[in-house]
Amino acid sequence: MNEWKQAWWLTRSQMSKDKLQWLWSAIFMIYTGSMSGVMLVGQQQTDFINPVVDAFFLLMLPFQGFMFCRRSFRYIHEDSYTQMLAYYRRIPIPEQAVMWSRLQQSLMAFAYNGIFFYGSLYVVNLHSEGFRWDQYLAFSLTCTGYGLVVTGLYIYGEFLNSGKKYLLLSMLFVPIAIGMSLLIRMSGSYGLRLVLDESKSWGLLSPIMWIALVAGVAGLWLFSRLTLKKLVQRDLN
Repeated sequence: MNEWKQAWWLTRSQMSKDKLQWLWSAIFMIYTGSMSGVMLVGQQQTDFINPVVDAFFLLMLPFQGFMFCRRSFRYIHEDSYTQMLAYYRRIPIPEQAVMWSRLQQSLMAFAYNGIFFYGSLYVVNLHSEGFRWDQYLAFSLTCTGYGLVVTGLYIYGEFLNSGKKYLLLSMLFVPIAIGMSLLIRMSGSYGLRLVLDESKSWGLLSPIMWIALVAGVAGLWLFSRLTLKKLVQRDLN
């Protein structure tokens, strides 16, 4: 319970430290959500299945788990994440509390950013397809489940590596996302369309949604446990 209270204190401190992060995050999500809608419209107007649509979604969805604060932009030059962890260790604040705080911030970011991302996507495209609120929510939760898994990977890289190495590891996800989109393309469709169709057909009973959510929560928990185990042994000097 004490670690949970410390984690919540850290979360409130980080969320209130940089007021502009709420604005920058909203602007970025509105932009990416609108661009996603435009790409969907373009895909629907042609018979050619463009793998770029899936690649874009696979890359952009995990960003919903981050708030665009000053520390996020300075992690390469200042190694800001490592500095933050070293500071918390000197106070001292236990690694468990730091991890709980990071998870709290991620979940809050998914909720906040999701409003703008899926809201923009709905305005640009989904409303024209006649999505009900439950179908719209099913689609959002399906995508969030995927985002949670990748967020676990990002936290692993963020907490256990220097800023430059974290950047290199993050860049490796680009060819992976492209490869995944090409594999989906070979099936004769594109993943985003499959998720949209399942969400519209099943609503909140969508099997894909529940599988994605369970996999997302389980993946985030497992990566967090692995990260925490190694973080205790990491040299932050």
